[in-house]
Amino acid sequence: MNLTKATDLPGVVDPTSLAYWDDIHGTLGPLRERWPVVRSTAGLVEVLRYEHGEPLLRDPRMLQAMHGMLANQGITSGPLYEWWQLIMNNRDVPSHTRLRSLVGRAFTPKQVARIRPRVRSIAHELVGELLTEGQADVQATFCHRLPLVVLCEMLGVPEDDQSVVERWTTTVGLAFSAVIPPETVNDIEHAVTDFNMYAEDLIERRRAAPGDDLLSALIVAEEAGDRLTHDELRALIINLLFAGHDTTKAMLSIAIWLLMTHPDQLALLRADPSLLVGAVEEFGRYETPISGIPRVPSQDITVAGVSIPAGSYLTVSVPSANRDPRRFDNPDRFDVTRTDNRHLTFGFGIHHCVGAAVARAEIQEALRVLVPLVDLEPLLDAPSWVPYAAARRFESLPVRARPARS
Repeated sequence: MNLTKATDLPGVVDPTSLAYWDDIHGTLGPLRERWPVVRSTAGLVEVLRYEHGEPLLRDPRMLQAMHGMLANQGITSGPLYEWWQLIMNNRDVPSHTRLRSLVGRAFTPKQVARIRPRVRSIAHELVGELLTEGQADVQATFCHRLPLVVLCEMLGVPEDDQSVVERWTTTVGLAFSAVIPPETVNDIEHAVTDFNMYAEDLIERRRAAPGDDLLSALIVAEEAGDRLTHDELRALIINLLFAGHDTTKAMLSIAIWLLMTHPDQLALLRADPSLLVGAVEEFGRYETPISGIPRVPSQDITVAGVSIPAGSYLTVSVPSANRDPRRFDNPDRFDVTRTDNRHLTFGFGIHHCVGAAVARAEIQEALRVLVPLVDLEPLLDAPSWVPYAAARRFESLPVRARPARS
């Protein structure tokens, strides 16, 4: 590559284009083969190849890029801005290290194991409803509802409150979009305010009557005498409900679509359910719900021969890295038996997704129920992708559902 400065890179990726979201692999694949690093029309440096993206996610010189994303869109005060500064996703060392350590004490293997039977139980209920309806949007009736119920139960949210929590999480999620529509900012501010008040009440109820759930574990999580502050707990509750629901819903919908359109792979899973664990990794690699992981270098760095100044915004393109033929054999083939599958969907390094084990468990157990019990037929040639979304997801996924043929 002859280019040496980030400012000299070709501006060939347009994340504001609907065509980009409709065919992200068709856009990024040819670019990745020509250039390892490009520039987006928004001014971000886009890192396209795995060999450069994965080390950047582990590099201690790389800071979270989320700090300035609101400011870049003119949001520098108010409830959303204040919450934004508190969440773990937006913290760097040493603050992030402290929060990560405390939160990690609550996300134990025991907590993850505890949810598996409940996920299967919920999945059975939703499968029954799906078969009764016969024709439905499986994203709304199954993929959306399952992780919402699981997360609400983990955090002690009563069933009667789940619909309003769902509304808040959907609205707050708009703040993580690639482009925040200006007309939605007021709605997001109100949702954050209401959500904060609700989280406050939830914490007080759990302090008064601790249970065997994640929120109770977060409240008592302690290291060297340190605990999460009240404000950190409130911010974390909102973040867990949004991030844990949105990404899992998207990935579960993608998994179902891939199995419907790859009957040979579905047959493999039905014949050998032990393949499910690896299949979940392949769903995440082949069609990731994460469009990119933003970072800011704390000092001047060089990526693939390109000098990038400190303070520049860059993004590791997860869809591109996950389909990089230099890292994955036959990357455009969906293969549930793939074993060498260190994809970037859940990140890498100190900012690796803290809830990754929960998301994996939810998808594994949901499909452990769905796959052997239901034959699904897609009712469209291809689903439409929601543009600019924080998690790449479909607009809808209408299907016809029948009991699986034995």
